[in-house]
Amino acid sequence: MSKKKYPTELEHSEWLKRQNYFLEEQNKNLKKKLLESEEYINSLLDRLKLYQNK
Repeated sequence: MSKKKYPTELEHSEWLKRQNYFLEEQNKNLKKKLLESEEYINSLLDRLKLYQNK
């Protein structure tokens, strides 16, 4: 019967590096989505203004 091997525990600094990387990537993604949403909302507002002026 062989012993089950578990992954070695991450050192705290390594865990922080990985967590930081993950959060930075998530932040980039959210900023991009926010920018796209703002552009879409602005285009809808422009259309609404044109529609109201008719």
